[in-house]
Amino acid sequence: MRSDTGDGHPAQPRRSRTSPDRVQRSFYLPRDLVERTRAAVHATSRQPGEAYNLSELAARVIGAEVRRLEERYNGGEPFPPVESVPPGPGPAGVERIRNGVTGARRRAEPLT
Repeated sequence: MRSDTGDGHPAQPRRSRTSPDRVQRSFYLPRDLVERTRAAVHATSRQPGEAYNLSELAARVIGAEVRRLEERYNGGEPFPPVESVPPGPGPAGVERIRNGVTGARRRAEPLT
């Protein structure tokens, strides 16, 4: 860690790109939905009140759906915290696998 910035002033610690209350997650989405979402955010991000990036839009949409589920199934209260959710594909994913619909696989480069 640097002790100064070269001008005699102490270096400030680097700030995280995100706040401590944010986490990064990854999950699978249909390709066409991702492309439409990217296009929608790009086209509307400069409009007042619209999402500026994909993370902001995802947080808004997921938040609205979680509130709906809480209202419908838990009296409007947050569900209790859980350690994990079921691993593996859900019913729709299992059906895609059964029907042989999988993602494109990378081909191994031929040995020369």
